[in-house]
Amino acid sequence: MGQDTVEELTKKLKIQSDIIKGYEKVLRLNEQELANADEIIRMYEQIIDYSRVELREAKETVQASSMVSNLSRDELMSAFDKIKSLEDANRKLREESLKFNKD
Repeated sequence: MGQDTVEELTKKLKIQSDIIKGYEKVLRLNEQELANADEIIRMYEQIIDYSRVELREAKETVQASSMVSNLSRDELMSAFDKIKSLEDANRKLREESLKFNKD
């Protein structure tokens, strides 16, 4: 009967050892999952940072485009004003020329 007890204890130790090995495997898997989760979090943070930079650059591009459009509009308006002034001056010169030719 003493031998049965040693065999039973050995069997129990084996079972407990197997249980511990199982827990160790689960722990390693959990550690791997945590490492994967950390990597995914880092990737999302990088994507967010990249998106933030892209958004800022897009806003700057839109602002620059708007500034260029405003400058172009201002230059165009200035050119139209100059053309109108030249047309007015040309008209006055023709009127003066006509008056000079009549005399």
